[in-house]
Amino acid sequence: MSHGYTIGVRGCQHLGYQPQGMRLNSGTHWNQRVIDGHYAHEATMRSMLAAGIDGIVDGGDLCHVSRPLPRDVEAANRVDDLRVAAGVWAVGNSGNHDAGGGSDVSAMGVMHRPDLGILAVYPDPKRGTGDGIGPFPGLYEIHTSETHPNLPDGLALHFVSHYGLSRHLKDAGIDIDPTPLPGHVNLFFSHGVFETDERLYRCIDPHGEERPIPGEWALRGWDAMLLSHYHTLGAVPGYGDGDRGQVWYTGSSLRRGFSDEEGVRGWLQVTVHDTGKVSIKAVPIWQRPQHELPIIDAHGLTVAELDDQITAHLGSVALVDTESATLTGDPGAIVRQTIRHSTVTQRQGLAALRGRYLELTNEAAWWAINFDKPVTAAAVGPRSLDSRAVTARVTDFAGELDRRADRLLHTVGVPESLTEPVLEQAQAWASGVHSNADMPEPASASTPTAAVPGLEDGAA
Repeated sequence: MSHGYTIGVRGCQHLGYQPQGMRLNSGTHWNQRVIDGHYAHEATMRSMLAAGIDGIVDGGDLCHVSRPLPRDVEAANRVDDLRVAAGVWAVGNSGNHDAGGGSDVSAMGVMHRPDLGILAVYPDPKRGTGDGIGPFPGLYEIHTSETHPNLPDGLALHFVSHYGLSRHLKDAGIDIDPTPLPGHVNLFFSHGVFETDERLYRCIDPHGEERPIPGEWALRGWDAMLLSHYHTLGAVPGYGDGDRGQVWYTGSSLRRGFSDEEGVRGWLQVTVHDTGKVSIKAVPIWQRPQHELPIIDAHGLTVAELDDQITAHLGSVALVDTESATLTGDPGAIVRQTIRHSTVTQRQGLAALRGRYLELTNEAAWWAINFDKPVTAAAVGPRSLDSRAVTARVTDFAGELDRRADRLLHTVGVPESLTEPVLEQAQAWASGVHSNADMPEPASASTPTAAVPGLEDGAA
C-alpha cells in the first residue's frame, strides 16, 4: 500500500424505492423515483471508477425490498458490469432491507458473484461446514489478502451484517466480538444504528428489526468505521482524530422523501496511506431538487388567506430542473407545503381547491400538502387507562402520547440521554395521525394529502 489504497464505500442505494404520488416516467411508465434510483446507482459507480478506486464496498440495502423486482436486479447487475470491466473487486454487506423473512436469503445474495470479483456477506443455508469467510460466515467476516486475492497485505476489512447484529445469536452460542487484527490497518463495516449517536431514533425504519451497533465497538482501535443505515452522509461527531478512529455514515443515494434529512447524496472515498493514516471524504452525486415550502400556521386564517400563502410559496421555487430532465427524463422537483394547526373546515376548503393546485404544480414530479398538528373536532380529555374502553375513539393522538410518555419510555427502556429526541420524533409522528372521523377523501397523485408527511415510505 506504499502508493495509498482507495476504497469507494456506498450504502442504502434502495433500488426499487417508489413513493406514492410520484409521477410515472414517460418512457418506462415506472414510478419516476425508481428511475432516479437506477440513475443514482449508476452515477455512483461511474464516479467511483473515474476516481480510480481500487475496490468497492456496498454497506447494505442495495435493494429496497428483500425480494427485488427483476427490473431492479437487472439494474444492479448492469451497473456492476461496469466494475467488472474495470477489474475492480467488491464486497456487499447485508442490511435490514436485504434481509428476507424466515429461511429466505438476503437480497444481497443476487450480487454474490465470486467469479466476477464480488462477494456478498449473508448467511447461506447451503454453505457447508468450513465454507465461507470467518470467523462467522455471513454474520462477521474478516477479509484480508489471505481470503481475498485482490486485497493488499496488511489491510483487514471487518464486516458485521444486519444478521450479525441480532441479539438472538448468543442464544445459539454465537458471540459476535469484532476485534482489530494486530499489524493490520483495520476498517470496520456494519449496517445498523450506532448506539451512541443521538440520531439513533431518528431513522426508525419499518423494514426489519432495528439493530444497534454497540458504541463500545468504536473504542476497540479501528482505523475507521464505515456504517450504513442512517441516510445522512457524514462523520459521527466525537470520534477519531482525523487520521484514525473516525466513524462515518455512507448516507443514501436518494433522499427518501421528507423523512430523510436534507444533505449531500453520494459515496465515501476512503484512502489508506502508507503511514497507516486513513483519510475519508464525501463525493457528491446528482439529486433531484426537493423543496420544503415555508410552514404556514393556519391559526385564525381563512381558506382564501391560506390559498394566497400557498400560491405565493409555489411561485417562489423552481418546479423544474434541466439537469434532472437530461439525466432521468423528468425535470420535475419534489415539493411539499406543511400547514400547522388547521381546522376541519380549513382542510375541507383546501381540498375543494385540489384542481387549482393540480394546475399550479403540473410541472412538479411530486406535490402534497401535509397537515401537521391539526386541530381536531373533539379532543379526548385526560382519563386513566383503566377507565377507558379499549375501543374508545382517540382523536388527539399527540395529547394521548403526552399523557402516557413517562410510562412508555420506561417500558421501552429508552436511555435518559435519548429521551428528548425520541419524544420529539414520536410527537412528530403522532401529530400527523388522524382519527377516521377526521380523514379527508383519499388524495390522488397530485392532490393535497393529510396526515401522511410527504414521501414517507409506506407505499414502497
